[in-house]
Amino acid sequence: MINENLDHIVEHSLKAEPMFTLSADFATKVTQAIVRREQWKIDLREYFLYSSVIAGLVALVGGFYFFIDQDNVTEVLGFLKEHWMSVTIIVLLLKFIFFADKVLLRLLFSRWNLKG
Repeated sequence: MINENLDHIVEHSLKAEPMFTLSADFATKVTQAIVRREQWKIDLREYFLYSSVIAGLVALVGGFYFFIDQDNVTEVLGFLKEHWMSVTIIVLLLKFIFFADKVLLRLLFSRWNLKG
């Protein structure tokens, strides 16, 4: 009995015209939305990859200098301890500029190009 009702509903839906219409560029809009979402993920992944590579290289160079001459490294650490606020602001500013370059500008330009 339930299968007969379902068959009747399916038959009726396939015969009747739908009560809505899709715009001509519906598929294009859906595709663009999917591309933007995937591009956002790719851009973020690339940003984090570059950031981790830069941090790894800084750590590697710091470790290399530590083994060569510990006095220079302790002087640098002393400078960082004294001026930690300035260094933090500079690092955050550089990180934001790098983030804007790798992620935000790409997002803005891709949306602008898709709409135009």
